Amino acid sequence: MENLFDFLENKNKEENIILETKTIDISTTQNDKYIIDEEHLKHIEKVKISLYNEDEIKASGLERSDYIRLNSYVGSRLNTDLRIKNNPIKEVEVKIELVEENYLDSLEEVEMDEDIFNENDSIKENKLLIVDGSSLLSTSFYATARDLLFAKTEEQKEFAYTKLMKSPDGEYTNGIYMFFKTLLPLIESQKITHLAVVLDRSRNTFRREIDPEYKANRSETPYPLKSQFKLLTELLQEINIPVFSHTKYEADDFAGSLVKKFEKDIPIYLHTKDEDYIQLVSDNTKLWMVTSKADDMYKEIGIDKKNINVPSGIFEYTPEYVKHFKGIEPIQIIDAKAIEGDKSDNIKGVKNVGPTSSRPLIAHYGSIEEIYKNIENLSKNEEKELLTFFKESLGIKRSPLKNLLLYKEDAIISKKLATIKTDIEEIQNMDLDSLALNIDNEKMHEIFMNLGMVSLVK
Repeated sequence: MENLFDFLENKNKEENIILETKTIDISTTQNDKYIIDEEHLKHIEKVKISLYNEDEIKASGLERSDYIRLNSYVGSRLNTDLRIKNNPIKEVEVKIELVEENYLDSLEEVEMDEDIFNENDSIKENKLLIVDGSSLLSTSFYATARDLLFAKTEEQKEFAYTKLMKSPDGEYTNGIYMFFKTLLPLIESQKITHLAVVLDRSRNTFRREIDPEYKANRSETPYPLKSQFKLLTELLQEINIPVFSHTKYEADDFAGSLVKKFEKDIPIYLHTKDEDYIQLVSDNTKLWMVTSKADDMYKEIGIDKKNINVPSGIFEYTPEYVKHFKGIEPIQIIDAKAIEGDKSDNIKGVKNVGPTSSRPLIAHYGSIEEIYKNIENLSKNEEKELLTFFKESLGIKRSPLKNLLLYKEDAIISKKLATIKTDIEEIQNMDLDSLALNIDNEKMHEIFMNLGMVSLVK
C-alpha cells in the first residue's frame, strides 16, 4: 500500500497535479501475499470509507490535510505489521480504492526534524516571570555601592557617589548593570517564555489616601538610584520587555493584577525580596524569595537544593512552605500584617501584639474580621472562657484581647494598606501573548555598549 507521503514525494516535480482514481492491489504489488487478520481488515475498510469522508474529517477535529496524513501514516504502519506477522489466519487479496480529488493544493508542506518521533524530547513548559524591578534595582544598586551604606554625612555620600559605575556620558549605571547581570542569566537558565517587570514610580499612591502616614518613615531615595529608575524604565521599553509603572499604584499591585489575570493560563514565578508578595502564592504561582537564608530554609524542610532547579540565593515558596514557615495560609499574610503591622511601610497594626499571638488567632479564625466577631460584646464569663481557650488551645500565654479591641480601627486600616490590589483595569484587557518573551537583543547590545556595560554583550 503506497503511503501518501511517498506518493507526494514521487509526484513533487509535476505541476498542477490532479489525483486520479487508483486501485492498489496489495497481493500483486509485492512478491509475497500478506497474511491479514480480522482486525486489519476492519481497519483497512474504515480507512477506505473515511479517508475523504467530510463528516469523518469534521468529527475528528483535525484539519483536512492533517487527517489525511494521519490515516496514511496508520495505513503504512499496517503495511509493515502485515510483513512481520507470524500467526497467519487467512490469506486474502485486498484492494483499496482511493477516491482521490483535487486535494493536493490544500495539503501543507511539512518540514520535519529528524527527532520528531523521539519520545525523550520534552515539551517546553511556558513560564511567566514577574520581576519586582524596584526590589531588584535597589538591591543591585546597594550591592555595588558599599561605601554609601556607611556614609553618614552629605560629604561622605557625595564622595561615595563618585565611586559608582557611570556611562561614558556620566549617567549612573551601577544598579542597571547588576540588574541585567542578574536577570538575563535567570531568563536563560529557567527557560522563561513570558516576562514582565513591575516598578514603583511614586510613594504618593492610592494608599496615601487611606493613610497619609503610609511609608512616611522612608528616607529619600539617593539621586543616583532615582535616576536609574527612570533610565531602566526607558531601557526596558526600548528592548521590548513589558514594564508596568504608574504613580497611582505600587509595583506589587501590578504583580498582583497580572497574577490574578493569568495564573490559570500559565505557571507564574514572582521574583522579589518583599514578603508582601507571599499573599499572592498559590498552586500555580510560586514566589522566588531572594534571601540569604535560602540554604537553611531548604535544609529545614529536608530538600537538597542541588536536586531542584531554583536560582541561587532564592527560596521557592509554595502554599505548603508558606504554611510551614509562617504558620498561616498565603492570603492570611494580609491579616498578619493587619495585626502585627509593618515598620518598613509604617503600617501600625495592633499595638504590642506580635506573631506569637496573631498567627495562632489567624490560623484558628481565618481572618481579622472573624477574630473580631468572636471577641466583641462578650460577657465577663464569656471573656474568661475565651482567655482560657486562647491559653490552653491556641498556646497564647499573654492575652491580646484588650489591645485587639482598643486598636480595632488601626487593624482594619492596616489590612487595607497591606492588601495587594489584584484588579487594575488596564491589565484586565491584556492577553498573555503581549507578555511573550521577545527581547530585541540587537537593540539591547547597542544600549549596553552606549552605556559602557561592555561585559554584558555576548
